[in-house]
Amino acid sequence: MSRQTGSAIAATRAAGGLALPEGLRIGAAARRQMLGIALVAAFLWALRDKLATLDTAAILAALARVDALSWAGAIGATVASFAALAQYDALIHRALATGTAAHHARRGGWTAIALSQTIGFGLVSGALVRWRMLPDTSLVQASKITASVAATFLAGWAVLTAAVLLIAPIQLPHLPVLAVQGLAVLGLVLGGGLALVTLVLPEGLRLGRFTLRLPPLAVMARILLLAALDTAFAAVALWLLLPATEPLSLLALYPAFLLAQGAGLVSNTPGGVGPFEITLVSLLPATAQPELIAAILAWRIVYYGLPALAAMALVALRPAHRLPQSAVLAPDQAPPALLRGALADPQAELGLLRQGEHALLPGACGAGGWMIGRAPRTLVALLDPFGGAEGPALLDPLCHSARAEGRTPCLYKISPRLAARARAAGWVVAPVATEVWLDPRRFDLACPARAGLRRKLRKAEKSGLRVSLARGLLPLAEMAALSQDWAAAHGGERGFSMGRFAEDYVSAQQVVLARDATGRLVGFASFHAGAREWVLDLMRPAANAPDGTMQALIAAAIAEAGKTGVARLSLAALPPRAEDSTGPAAALWRHAEKGKGAAGLRQFKMGFAPQLSARYIAAPTPAALMLAAVDIARAIHRPAPLPGTGPARPEAILPPDPVFASTSS
Repeated sequence: MSRQTGSAIAATRAAGGLALPEGLRIGAAARRQMLGIALVAAFLWALRDKLATLDTAAILAALARVDALSWAGAIGATVASFAALAQYDALIHRALATGTAAHHARRGGWTAIALSQTIGFGLVSGALVRWRMLPDTSLVQASKITASVAATFLAGWAVLTAAVLLIAPIQLPHLPVLAVQGLAVLGLVLGGGLALVTLVLPEGLRLGRFTLRLPPLAVMARILLLAALDTAFAAVALWLLLPATEPLSLLALYPAFLLAQGAGLVSNTPGGVGPFEITLVSLLPATAQPELIAAILAWRIVYYGLPALAAMALVALRPAHRLPQSAVLAPDQAPPALLRGALADPQAELGLLRQGEHALLPGACGAGGWMIGRAPRTLVALLDPFGGAEGPALLDPLCHSARAEGRTPCLYKISPRLAARARAAGWVVAPVATEVWLDPRRFDLACPARAGLRRKLRKAEKSGLRVSLARGLLPLAEMAALSQDWAAAHGGERGFSMGRFAEDYVSAQQVVLARDATGRLVGFASFHAGAREWVLDLMRPAANAPDGTMQALIAAAIAEAGKTGVARLSLAALPPRAEDSTGPAAALWRHAEKGKGAAGLRQFKMGFAPQLSARYIAAPTPAALMLAAVDIARAIHRPAPLPGTGPARPEAILPPDPVFASTSS
């Protein structure tokens, strides 16, 4: 990929992976072009003696001897190389979630590269051509895509060149082979370090005012593969144009070809012209110069001239159109009826939508849908579909949307019935949680299994604790202060599939309050509340709350739910016990239980003698399942900030449901 190489280094400085510039800086590009001209002059001066010996007549004669079969083979290799490089754009569009169809992205990509490698000013010309080819893409987006393509190629080229030099070392002037291999090892170590960064810090590495965001490992691997295919076919095109009388193997040419590309990267000239030729001639001293220069000239005709002509014709036609791919709708994009249907569904836990961070995947013809969460690398369908939508029918739209966003599709906390249907569809399924629930209408505090609960409730009563269902205005200031203290003591609030305190959020829930003998708020619990189900959400006890406070809050909620005829009250989910799992899952849950209070939480919930139901996680492959599980765990324990109030919040669109009127502020 000697096209756009002149802009790759600049793109890396500007881009920082996928953290990209806000547009085109033509003045800066012009300065880099002047630097490239100066570097070319330096190359020419350093190799002036070698250039003086070139025989122009011999070069032209060697060019005339290139046969038709060699031309045809070089053209075929060029087509294969451009087919690989066009995939860069498809990857970047997917990673940036532009909504552009992959085949349109590929066409716009190779067209931009074919022209920018010929006319130079890669960042500017490449962005303008992409803007022309994708009329629904803004100039800023086109600039970001151009910079990303250049930066990702540079990274792929660096790792690939290091690997090739380690396998097939080449003698560099004034540098022993061992030193070359040492540099190659260093390059591979740096590449491995970047891969480690994207695993440990998927949200990006903060560098002052800028954030370095790297693609996921799967995307990195594809970039490396594309760089190998692209450069290998480009080298094959050159190799086929060499005369058969020259005993130069492709294995000997390839590392020299990659290093010549590096010289082109530094030079910043269109296609690396000048430094590329000079470097290649210097690294292949055993090859007759007239034949080598003639082959390079023929290669530039095939690899630069012909693609540029085809690209010019395609740009004149401007055939591409943007096709939005992701069907996932943000809360402010979803029809109000769809949001109302979700919040009225028997699955009361869909009340998480009121936090504003999750989206919706509509079902066919807008009938029902799925609540969707976004972890850094995963598109997660949470719980079961609502509104009568069928899970199997939504699997394809989910996968389609995940591909459009450059994420892995996953189902999380789904029911056993849906897990069975996902398994039948070929997905990999594993237990991820145990839901703890009971029937408030039949809850009997006197049963023997609840003896420990009765002791806790007596202790709370003796301390003077008063527990009541919140009616009228909520004491939001007290609740906020208590929640902040709790979060500070517990390393922050959990998120993603767990609620976080926000005034408008808890105002739409059923809340139970606990006050001590002095009237001070010492704890509260909130519930997603529907006509048929309540689900425990927030539990916030004060640090010095009387023993039994949380048990008293839950018991009061059970009593209230039973009075109103609610058939199911969920105490939310517990992770599976490590001793109940095997294989990698056992190690995962064992690690999760360390220092997280999981044993105490399990003991607290089991004190209510509840019923247990398994919940599952599912993904298309075992590897995707493991990566999704890690991604979701990270999103839970290190959640992104909640969206601010405003049109993006569902409660700004929908008025409070009448069932919550008694607790609304």
